[in-house]
Amino acid sequence: MTDRHYDPVDGRDPAGGPASWQIHVAGPAPFPGSVLVAERVKTHDGPELVRRSLPPVKHPTDRARAETLLDNEIRALTRLHARYRAPVPELPSIVGYDFDSATPFVLIEPPKGRFLDGSRTLLIDERRRFLIGLFRALAQLAAVDLVHGSVELSSLCWDGGTAQLVNLEQAVRTGEPSHGGAPAHPGDDVRAAGRVVHELFTGKRIGPADTPNLSGEPEELATLLRDVFAPNPGDRPTAVEMLARLNDREPLPPPVNVRSALQRGYDRFDALRPPHAEPGAAQPLLPPTPPRRPLLRRLFPLAVGFAIVAAATLVTLLVM
Repeated sequence: MTDRHYDPVDGRDPAGGPASWQIHVAGPAPFPGSVLVAERVKTHDGPELVRRSLPPVKHPTDRARAETLLDNEIRALTRLHARYRAPVPELPSIVGYDFDSATPFVLIEPPKGRFLDGSRTLLIDERRRFLIGLFRALAQLAAVDLVHGSVELSSLCWDGGTAQLVNLEQAVRTGEPSHGGAPAHPGDDVRAAGRVVHELFTGKRIGPADTPNLSGEPEELATLLRDVFAPNPGDRPTAVEMLARLNDREPLPPPVNVRSALQRGYDRFDALRPPHAEPGAAQPLLPPTPPRRPLLRRLFPLAVGFAIVAAATLVTLLVM
């Protein structure tokens, strides 16, 4: 038996807690179209994983670009882990990561099945299940405000039962700048998926900015892709609507409602430290009551007036 050497690697688990692994690099892992390095690694006490890391670049600009891509992937994968109670088969699963060291990385479960490169022809039923897997992946991303940003046939794996959408290095939150500069919109993913659908049906590859002419295509394809290439992303069908067109009846897993998940903690905090009472309605300000003068000062004017009257009376009597 070969004595493998396992290197210790420290990082964080998907929830952000400290974690460590003993890994042995087994060889490269195929990730078509990816800038990041992908390697198959065997763990000392677990299954084989894939480690995604930075490519060996020297220019600071290239390094910063690669770091952004790795950060995108880590953010997207940790968000999926936090928002879904169980891993979803149509998207990759994170095992751990590290972004604070000189050699950042992310560990993920290996992609399910094999990448499609256009040379493999799917049977009609396989093609439908493949497309259902694709749009289920997009629907589950959109449900947690994520946009994949680089949907291609080469970013999809097929295991004979469903498709898995991988390579999240371009993924950003909805509304954040995409790699093209415009605010990311789920409709962008639907349009890109439309190119995949068109290629699967026709064998013809179209450019990212091109709009295929569907007038001469089979009615099934034209109906499925209706409005998918609309200029405005908001006018395109959603991934959920595409699933309805594919007659997919399997319910999608609902993402965790963050507010509901944290409500018990909020209630416990309020019980230990009750919130401040709401301030009452503002009352109109009244002029301050003038201070009461001492009794002697209040009687003095009366005494003076009495003396004046008495003096006047005395003068009158003397004159008379």
